[in-house]
Amino acid sequence: MTIRTKTDNGVATITLADPETRNAITGEEMLETLLDALDDAETDPDVVVTVIEAVGPAFSSGGNVKDMAAREGLFAGAPAEMTERYRGTIQQLTRFLATTDLVTIASVNGPAVGAGFDLVLGCDLRIGSRNARFAHTFIEMGIIPGDGGAWLLPRVVGWQRATELALTARFISAAEAESYGVLLEVVPEDKLEARVGELATSIASKPRPAVVMAKRLLRQAKTMDLDGFLEFSAALQAIAHTTPEHETAVADYVGRLNSRD
Repeated sequence: MTIRTKTDNGVATITLADPETRNAITGEEMLETLLDALDDAETDPDVVVTVIEAVGPAFSSGGNVKDMAAREGLFAGAPAEMTERYRGTIQQLTRFLATTDLVTIASVNGPAVGAGFDLVLGCDLRIGSRNARFAHTFIEMGIIPGDGGAWLLPRVVGWQRATELALTARFISAAEAESYGVLLEVVPEDKLEARVGELATSIASKPRPAVVMAKRLLRQAKTMDLDGFLEFSAALQAIAHTTPEHETAVADYVGRLNSRD
């Protein structure tokens, strides 16, 4: 089994569990089960947050180089066949993370390389242990980020830094990743699970419709002009004011104020 899942208190945890390949994500079984797990989390009305974590010394090695050498799996066939396979597999993972209403958190225990780095970049929030390291190593293999990583990287670290990282393939430490905005926080390895759990539980405890709409606003803020964005904000706010969760929150707040009088 390459993926393990569990759900608790509005948080779905998806664990990459193939340490023999250092959690390479380009294998057919890994990609299919990862996408299925994400889809299950998204369609579960009780889930607000999804945590992606890994077992073993690495978070993910990205593409399976042995499969590349053998021209197997994702890397098999003529260019036209490979193009369609990329579209239907690894690019679907990137697209899911870019469009889901779930709040996604990467819990990075160790190296995240190539497509593994892009999996981290695709998440909304990213916390790493001091063992975390990152590299866009595609160019060293004579390839480019076919998963969409060249779209993700500059939006996190800026265009100039993204160019440097993509064209040198150098590794960056957890501390450097934090300074570039790749990681929100760096914590000791033995504190990683607890810190990620604390953050996930805090978000999951908030009214779900408001979390979903706030994430949609943040996503649209990347591309919309101000006038369109203000119209979108007003429409979502009007909807938010009519939700039972809002009414309950207001009633609770008023009740606490009255109890002080």
